[in-house]
Amino acid sequence: MDIGRLMLFGIALVAVLVFNFVPTIIAVARQHPERRLIAGLNVLSMVSFLLWFALLVWAVGGKRDDGVIGRFVGRAGNRRRLVALVAALVGVGVATTAYALTRT
Repeated sequence: MDIGRLMLFGIALVAVLVFNFVPTIIAVARQHPERRLIAGLNVLSMVSFLLWFALLVWAVGGKRDDGVIGRFVGRAGNRRRLVALVAALVGVGVATTAYALTRT
């Protein structure tokens, strides 16, 4: 691989990572009350565009007093359960996709 392609790959990788962490960047810039949780879940969104989109919407417009969000992030124990649940759902999604791709 020549140096030009390697540099192009590096630039593309940085651009993809910055794009992936846009919800976290927005949450931090807006001083969102759940910015740490959004950042933690944002790591999982690398394999799920739907999760990325949900995090983006939450970072831009979500408030802690939202009834649905408040039910899951009100206490520290619920936050851990939320992260575990999202991780499990993403894992199941990746596993079923991998299984479907190997079957064809």
